[in-house]
Amino acid sequence: MSSSRLAVMKDAAELPTWLLIGAGLQSLLVLSLPLYVAIVPTCLFLLFRITTVLLIAQGVMKNPRLENITVGKSWAVPPSQDGSLDGPPAQSNVVLFVVGARANQSLGMSAPDFRELRKNFMAMWDEAEANRELYGYLGKTAPMVSAEMGSGNALMTMSYWKNMEHLHAFARGPAHTKGWDWIIKATKDNPSVGFMHEVYSAPAGHWQNVYYNFRPFGLAQTKYVVQGDKEAASGTTELVGARIETKGPRMGGVHARSGRNEL
Repeated sequence: MSSSRLAVMKDAAELPTWLLIGAGLQSLLVLSLPLYVAIVPTCLFLLFRITTVLLIAQGVMKNPRLENITVGKSWAVPPSQDGSLDGPPAQSNVVLFVVGARANQSLGMSAPDFRELRKNFMAMWDEAEANRELYGYLGKTAPMVSAEMGSGNALMTMSYWKNMEHLHAFARGPAHTKGWDWIIKATKDNPSVGFMHEVYSAPAGHWQNVYYNFRPFGLAQTKYVVQGDKEAASGTTELVGARIETKGPRMGGVHARSGRNEL
């Protein structure tokens, strides 16, 4: 099961609800088993968690939260059209497409309407992934959970595209058309499910990124369809990820990272 799906499940209810569920399960164990047997699993698990946290804090065990972390300062540079990774930064346009869904009912993200909305979202992302060159799709973040109501009642995803023309082509595609029709119908007279999107278009030289002790995220996760190896058959393409830099003269400031000194 993916980490994003686990996060959604974890935030499907408020903390008091999960505590009551745990207390109820423990009560069932106490009622059905001898007391010394019923409390052993809980005590052992609690001891394990406390011991693990202490060992990680003391550096005895590896900290799993540091996996895939680029230590220090870093930034992401997209490849050139020919696939080379030594070109200037921010050399092309980029479009940020933000989509969000909100559950406005007591069942939260476990509600049937919200599950159907997520299914439509997944179909859209699958289509974009399968047609990167056609739609100019560069990648997206994992769903981010908002817990403004004490539980995860909203999801948001940031996605990246080459330009507005490509994004419009995606909007006219079958998966988005089907999903959009469902959203219009579902939200017309039903306030229990909400939807939003925002679009931002940044021309070359007018965007930049920087990360400190961060996993690949956002622009650092993007991948680009570029021309294949010159020695390969004509017309071949390959998928190339953004270059992650940790040092160099372009690390100095906003103008350097946006490539405006080189335009």
